[in-house]
Amino acid sequence: MSVQNKSPELRGLSAPPTVRDLCPGYRVARWDSPAALSPPCRERLHHTLRDLAARAFDADHSGYWRARVRAGFFDQIATLALILGPDGSPVGWGGYHRHRFASRRALYLDAAGVVPAHRRFGLSAALMTHFLAREVLLHPLRRTYVVLRTRHPAVYAGWRRGLGAARVFPNELRPLPARVRRIAGEAAEWLGDGPRLEADTLLVRDAYRMFDGEIYGTRPRSGHTPLDDYFAHQVGPKDAVLVVARTSAPVLARATAARVLRARARSLPMVGGRPVRGADPVDPVPGAAPSGSGPAGLIPGARP
Repeated sequence: MSVQNKSPELRGLSAPPTVRDLCPGYRVARWDSPAALSPPCRERLHHTLRDLAARAFDADHSGYWRARVRAGFFDQIATLALILGPDGSPVGWGGYHRHRFASRRALYLDAAGVVPAHRRFGLSAALMTHFLAREVLLHPLRRTYVVLRTRHPAVYAGWRRGLGAARVFPNELRPLPARVRRIAGEAAEWLGDGPRLEADTLLVRDAYRMFDGEIYGTRPRSGHTPLDDYFAHQVGPKDAVLVVARTSAPVLARATAARVLRARARSLPMVGGRPVRGADPVDPVPGAAPSGSGPAGLIPGARP
C-alpha cells in the first residue's frame, strides 16, 4: 500500500510530496515547492500542522498557525516536511527557508516538533540531517550556516553535541565572531526582531509575542542543570535564543556517522531498563523532557 493510501492527509493533494525513508519505521513526506499546493490542500495541511503542534507542545497554537498561513506561509517556506509513523500517519513536522545573511548561504529552520509517543527515536535529528544533507551537498566546498530561534534548552544542547560546541553560537566559551554577529543581526532584521536582539548574548526579547497563551504546557528542560537554569532565569517566557551554527560537508558527514552509531546503540539489549550505549543528542535526556515539549523545540518561522 502506498504512503498516500495509508495517510489520508496526503491523499489527493494537488502537489504530491516526495516520500523517502527517514529512519527505521519512519518516512519523510517532503514538499520542495509548497507554493504549488492549491488553497484546499493548504488548508488541509494547515489543520494537520496545527493539530501536530498542539500534541507536540501541549498548548494551543491555533492562533499562531492561522496567522502564519494568512501571512503566506506556504508561499514563503522553501521546504516543508511531515514525519510519517509506521502506520503512515504524521507524527512530526519541520521545514526551512533558504536565505543569505551577511553574504553567506544560510538555512533558517522553521517551526518543528514531534509528538510525545514518537520521541526518543532520533526523529528530530534524522529530519535535520535530511534537510542539511540536501542543502549542504549542493555546495560541498562552501560553509553553510544554520539559523534558528528556540527557547528549548535541549534544542540548543543538541546542536552543540551534533556539530561541536565551537561551531554553535552563542557560546559561553568564546566571544561571537564578527561574521556570526552580522549573520545574527541580519537574520533578526529579516524576522522583524531587529530591535529586540541583544547583540552580545543573541537573546531575542519578546520573540514569541504572537502567542496569546503559553508556548509550552510544561517548562522545557534538557537535564543539564546549568543550561536549564540559564534558560529558566535569563530567557523569559516569550523570549528566544537566536542560534547560529556553522556546518559543512565534512562536519555533516561526521554528525551523520555519529547518528548512525547512536541508532545502532538503540537496538542493543537493554540493561537495567536503559540502553547500553548512547542517546540521541537532539532529544532531551531520559526523564528530562516534559510532556508535550517537542524535542525539536519551538522555532517560529519568518515574520508570522
